[in-house]
Amino acid sequence: MQFYKNLKRARVRMGKSQIEVAKAVGISNAALSNYETGYREPDLDTLCALARYYELTLDELVNVNNEQQERIYDISTVVKDTHIKFKGDLYELKASQKKVLLRELDTVFEKFQRSRITSIKEGTSHRHPHINRGGLLGANLATSRGKK
Repeated sequence: MQFYKNLKRARVRMGKSQIEVAKAVGISNAALSNYETGYREPDLDTLCALARYYELTLDELVNVNNEQQERIYDISTVVKDTHIKFKGDLYELKASQKKVLLRELDTVFEKFQRSRITSIKEGTSHRHPHINRGGLLGANLATSRGKK
């Protein structure tokens, strides 16, 4: 994958606009747009600032080995920290909030596990099963809003 595509993919994964990223990194929106379209490439200082903002190494951002390397995190370990990031925003969790978050994650992944086992029995197992908006999370949100 080309560098400019990595830049855009990193921004989209964080759920940020070009304007938000450009402001946080200290460059113009036009400059970031040029980097993401491949029209120009950032200097080393800007490249480092972008990597820090996206919480990636320079190797991950420029993808020097041309392999897709997926970061895998144990969510339960992350939630135990007092400070966590979600879509680029930093949150400070109280002990009670951590318990609620872990309980909700347990519920989601218990349903996911039942779903995955069912799909394996039906012979439709996927190597990397996932939950999407139309899947378990969507159904859970609809139920919590009373729209089932």
